[in-house]
Amino acid sequence: MSITKVILIAVLLWAPNLTAQSYNSEQQEKKQEANNKADNPKNEPEKSTQKELEEKACGLNEVNYTARTDKKQRPTPEPPPDKAIVYVIRPTMAGNKIQSKLAVDGEWKGANRGNNYFYLELSPGEYHFCSQAENRSLLALKVEAGKTYYLQQKIQLGLMKARNKLVALDIEEGKEGLAKCHLSISEVKK
Repeated sequence: MSITKVILIAVLLWAPNLTAQSYNSEQQEKKQEANNKADNPKNEPEKSTQKELEEKACGLNEVNYTARTDKKQRPTPEPPPDKAIVYVIRPTMAGNKIQSKLAVDGEWKGANRGNNYFYLELSPGEYHFCSQAENRSLLALKVEAGKTYYLQQKIQLGLMKARNKLVALDIEEGKEGLAKCHLSISEVKK
């Protein structure tokens, strides 16, 4: 049997599977569309676009910080009974000197560099967080009174400087990351 015949037989055997996969994919897309319409019977537009979410989390005004590391003090308070504590950590030296700032519901709160952290006290409720380096990363988080939360600004190589991704950590990961960090002291540039 020639190589051409083997290839032809393989293509003929493979082609029906390709068609079935394409068909199944199309059917799943149609099913998803139908489900979306059922969830939104009036076919209303999505409630929030990415830009609206970014404006809600990051705000409209840019704020620049100077940041330094304080290796002498290392406060790690427990949350008061009526508030939550949110630790914002950067437990690696990746992009060490590049700042990653953080806003909560449109208000800039502080900045980190490599192996730094800062913390916030927040009343119970849902908040929209924005972490900014070369890019902006958004995260929504509902906090409860008397609880501690850990957010990590994960740093990656970017085009011009470090990129970041804001992620919520579980308690053990958060404590482990916090132990590697020193307090960040950030002040708004004038």
